[in-house]
Amino acid sequence: MGRDTDGNVIEGEEQITQAHRKIEKIYYKHEPKVIPEVITAIKDADLIVFSMGSLYTSILPNIICKEVKEAFNQTKAPIMYLCNIVTQPGETDNFTVGDHVKLLNRYLDNKKVDVVIANNKKVSDAMAKRYESEEQKDPVLIDREVLDEIGIELIEDDLIIIDTDNTLKHNSLKLSSLIFSYLMRK
Repeated sequence: MGRDTDGNVIEGEEQITQAHRKIEKIYYKHEPKVIPEVITAIKDADLIVFSMGSLYTSILPNIICKEVKEAFNQTKAPIMYLCNIVTQPGETDNFTVGDHVKLLNRYLDNKKVDVVIANNKKVSDAMAKRYESEEQKDPVLIDREVLDEIGIELIEDDLIIIDTDNTLKHNSLKLSSLIFSYLMRK
């Protein structure tokens, strides 16, 4: 469930995305039961990775559970966020990399995001215009000074590939190499 900045309650993943309202808070009606294997995996992890995807409807619902937050607080593993290349209409309009990280940190308890991987390649003007007009999406910009202020390590690289369907995708080989390189440093 979500509550927008006007106090309206929006129920359901699809409704939150389609509402195109600024979400103030997401929450569950009833606290979900988390399977023990999830809690064990978090506590024993070498690295926790929040992948790119919908913040409000894919990532946050998995971290707002009380048991999951407690497990994050107990793990020694750093938390890494793989930032989206473009914003999601109705959820992260005008968000920068720092805005994504700050939102994640707002929902985490004591444990916070340690490192973010973000694309630093400029999206071509033609592709940016196409995404803006057809999907109401904009490139996510890196705000280095904000990330510095909140103490986030930034790993940036040219992570864009153009898929066969002429859409922007993350370069999965380069991304996996960056993740592995970070993990080897720790």
